[in-house]
Amino acid sequence: MKVSGVALLVSQSGGKAVLEVAGRPMFELNPAAAFIWENLAVGLSTQEIIGQLVGRFNIPEERAASDVTNFIKLLTQHLLLVDDAEFTEGVTSRIENQS
Repeated sequence: MKVSGVALLVSQSGGKAVLEVAGRPMFELNPAAAFIWENLAVGLSTQEIIGQLVGRFNIPEERAASDVTNFIKLLTQHLLLVDDAEFTEGVTSRIENQS
């Protein structure tokens, strides 16, 4: 998965963060959501993120899996996260159309 280049995570006091899109605040993230975003941004897989979430926040794996899945769905709906295959296909298609 690839995170959008127009989105930026901005840390705030109290462990919260804001996800800004094109310089405008879009989502306020709790520490777990910020952790998920950071790990998506560095290219970790969903399973890797779930495992790290379980360890870091001491939560059951089922809850971590649900949280990660729901957050990924939300990001995808807002076009802030795309599947690597879709991203690669889109770039390849644009390059081929320019030829």
